[in-house]
Amino acid sequence: MELNELGVWGRNPPADWIREAAQRWAVLAKRAALVYMDLFRASPLPRAETEVLALVWENPGSAEPALLAGALRISRQSMTGLLDKLERGGYLERTPHAADRRRKTIRLRKKGLAVVRGFAGGVVRREAALFGTRSEREVSGALDTLGRLLALVEQWHAEHPLDKANS
Repeated sequence: MELNELGVWGRNPPADWIREAAQRWAVLAKRAALVYMDLFRASPLPRAETEVLALVWENPGSAEPALLAGALRISRQSMTGLLDKLERGGYLERTPHAADRRRKTIRLRKKGLAVVRGFAGGVVRREAALFGTRSEREVSGALDTLGRLLALVEQWHAEHPLDKANS
């Protein structure tokens, strides 16, 4: 989507707008990263391992190593190492795929489900604190706007990857 389609400044934005826009994005990225990392403080596992467990929970019956690696934007080799560690720790298990013997399906074990439930509780508490003083309409509008912004960012990234080898 082009800037002129957004109805902002077209192709010739004023210099101060560029500086302000860059600053807005920098502040947004830094603060979002801090909030995101704070969500993992209560987890008994490192962030990457907690993310893997959450993705397995979100994809019951269809969580496979390649899907998880792609979702987290890490190599399949790195994902194999994370899965090995989580399996040894009793958090998940790899089982044969129903239709293809070369593939594996990942399932949470009770210990992994407990980590995900604890993490999800922290996320819910964070959102409740963030939106607690807002009306349902304001929360819905904010989440809708955030969803549309994220979709625009994903679309733009897909069309303009910084590094084609790592996108």
